[in-house]
Amino acid sequence: MPQHSDSTTGPHRDSLSGDEGLVLPEFDDPPDDPVALLGEWLDAAVRLGVREPKAVTLSTSDADGVPSARTVLLKEVDGGALVLTSHVASRKGRDLAANPVAAVTFYWRETLQQITASGPVSRADDARSDALFASRPVDAQATTAASRQGEPLDDEAELHRRARELAAPGEPLPRPPGWAGYLLVPDRIEFWHGRASRLHRRLAYLRGADGWRATRLQP
Repeated sequence: MPQHSDSTTGPHRDSLSGDEGLVLPEFDDPPDDPVALLGEWLDAAVRLGVREPKAVTLSTSDADGVPSARTVLLKEVDGGALVLTSHVASRKGRDLAANPVAAVTFYWRETLQQITASGPVSRADDARSDALFASRPVDAQATTAASRQGEPLDDEAELHRRARELAAPGEPLPRPPGWAGYLLVPDRIEFWHGRASRLHRRLAYLRGADGWRATRLQP
């Protein structure tokens, strides 16, 4: 029977790869606004060549508290809100209708950075959802219009045919009524920077009645 060494001490122990030498003064002198700091980290990730900097794990739960998670793309950070989109009838859409709170997690391996943000979620109004849909490339609009996200797939070839048919004219499509934007307004945000020593740096913000409070946490 194969023997396994202790993964924390043996020669094949799990390791973190990435740049732990980033200069991040916010861990020593936390700024007042964590949403602005999140935007700064996101901009820096783009400059530093992080792959998929806007990819986030979106975690939701249904009315019974059963959790689910999936990777989606953050559309933007705007007015203190993290803006996402979804089919309303998808699992995440149903979760958010029944239990309108969520968490998102960014993880950037290249820079050993992670951000988690959680809070209440509201559905964007029609005008905002229309604008978000209009910002998508036509082929993405066509895919969205053709798909009934999360429903059983009976004929993949037909789905592809329908998406191609919708995209063929090359003209923008109207937003499907079952697709919408969502606004997550964080009441907790945590910034993490990894170190090979496991003495990671953590900075947590909690929103209270008098604004944000920052606390450094042990790893």
